Amino acid sequence: MRILIYIGKYEDYALAKLIINRLSSNGVEVVAARDVEVKNLGIPKWDGSQDVDMAMVIGGDGTVLRFIHEITNSISTPPILHIGTGRVNYLSDVSARELPPQVLDKIVKGEYTIEERLTLKAVATDFECTALNEVLVKGVDPGHLINVTIVEDGGEEVMRARMDGVIIATPTGSTAYALAAGGGPAVDSRLAVKLIVPLAPFSRALVPPIVHPYEVPIKVLTSEVAHILCDGIVAQRGGAEIRITPGDRKVRFIRTRQYRMYDRLFRRLFIP
Repeated sequence: MRILIYIGKYEDYALAKLIINRLSSNGVEVVAARDVEVKNLGIPKWDGSQDVDMAMVIGGDGTVLRFIHEITNSISTPPILHIGTGRVNYLSDVSARELPPQVLDKIVKGEYTIEERLTLKAVATDFECTALNEVLVKGVDPGHLINVTIVEDGGEEVMRARMDGVIIATPTGSTAYALAAGGGPAVDSRLAVKLIVPLAPFSRALVPPIVHPYEVPIKVLTSEVAHILCDGIVAQRGGAEIRITPGDRKVRFIRTRQYRMYDRLFRRLFIP
């Protein structure tokens, strides 16, 4: 078995060394995703051509998003075992303070399941990105509203208003920026839908958030130049027309125990 490891913060390297020692003692090869892991962990760097059975990401939820965009942008994303060291750890299988040796033993023995999460793809002129959480289209000037029109491929208009921007979120992303913006419900990750959430529309009462079929492509049309961001990481200044479709690939997470979405929603997202 070969595991690719990606570390979020310097403080997480001590935990990573303990994990690597236990995995290595069980015959698991651990390779580094970047030079920084090579330097701090003393393990060989993954050259991109080697098959890996999974990726171990140690850090917060933002670390997982950075891994997806930075390391797996041009390859098939391996299943991710997220060991959470952040504040929320909404995507994690286990947090660092809850990590018993039995979890690593289960990994070695293959005693885990794979959970798939939907993604969205955004395509504009000379720009394309895939999002696990959301695609955000927002005005370049924070103090200036932009005209946004959203239409389905078949031509039916879904939304039209002046607003700060619009969030197109997956079920996974429904508990991220879309929820923080106060404009959308938390969507069960087992549902195949997407959210269309207007940001600060000029006429809020007339522009509700919309739960839209996942498989139906939409176009976001703007009359002004706007920023396009996927998961808050990939940014491009564009405008005119952004087409959003189902993602070409799903992001897979390793689960060594049952993932309880609602428990996490109420116990972790709403902690003071």
